Amino acid sequence: MVYPRMLLYFFVMIAFFLGSSTLSFAEAGKDVVAKVGNINISDLEVQREMQKMIPLQVSYHGGVKPEKIEEIRQQALQAMIERAYKVQYAVDEEIAVAPNLLEQEWQAFLAKNSAGIKNASAEQLNSHRADMYLNLLAKQAETEAVDNLVDVSEATVKAYYEENQQSYHQPKLYTASQIFVRVDPASNKTELEELQLRAETLLKRASSGEDFYNLAYYESDDRSKYVGGSLGSFHAGQTVKEFDEALKEMKAGEISGLVRTMYGYHIIKMDDVKDSRQLTYEEASIGINKKLKQDARAELYEQWMQQNRDKYRLQNVAN
Repeated sequence: MVYPRMLLYFFVMIAFFLGSSTLSFAEAGKDVVAKVGNINISDLEVQREMQKMIPLQVSYHGGVKPEKIEEIRQQALQAMIERAYKVQYAVDEEIAVAPNLLEQEWQAFLAKNSAGIKNASAEQLNSHRADMYLNLLAKQAETEAVDNLVDVSEATVKAYYEENQQSYHQPKLYTASQIFVRVDPASNKTELEELQLRAETLLKRASSGEDFYNLAYYESDDRSKYVGGSLGSFHAGQTVKEFDEALKEMKAGEISGLVRTMYGYHIIKMDDVKDSRQLTYEEASIGINKKLKQDARAELYEQWMQQNRDKYRLQNVAN
């Protein structure tokens, strides 16, 4: 968004931040490593971006190999180049960041990092504030050049649904509970026989009408015992083969026989079952709209960035 009454402020901010940043980078002993249009990218900016990319656990597990450091550096440099394209676009289009937004972000940063910035110099703080402004400016440019142009009509969503109905077919939905007897693969023959006998006894108790919830709560070896063995709702094909095959033959209210899987013995109670069905347009439209907007945004973003690459010269000042 352009703020007509803020144009003077905008140019002052750009001159101050870009000018002071260039000065601080030079004083740090590191020259500009790349340039997009009139936007300089310093080694300090690249290093700062690298710090975001290097996993925190590196400090605790030895260092990072030189080749990995170089890979991260190239990724960080590319990220800064991409930001510079956006900032240069913002300058040309007179896009500005609202002063109150910058101040809010800055105060939040100070509050979050109060301990870490106690010994920071004024120059370091100015550099961080400048970096923050450029990030906000790049984001604002992206919002106006891409996000604000994304538009998917209801007609487009409906057409997509009609052409891809087969993708919006909901498989059979089960709601089930279980009593589980765990079997350790290392169990010997005697132990296996005892576990099978225990499972068969529990099956008889469940089949004779004993409260399934209580049986699961007191006898099951699975964490679902704490909710009476409830497994919630899940679609066909989401469980192991033997379990899934047993479910296919069951109706609501039924209790299965012993189902043996690689994990042990399962006694399943089918709480509810809903047949597979085609999702209506109303049910599918929200997801379709989201997908189409994501696709449209990705295409618009790439078109915009390619236009920036074509318009603004990239110079790799240092290798």
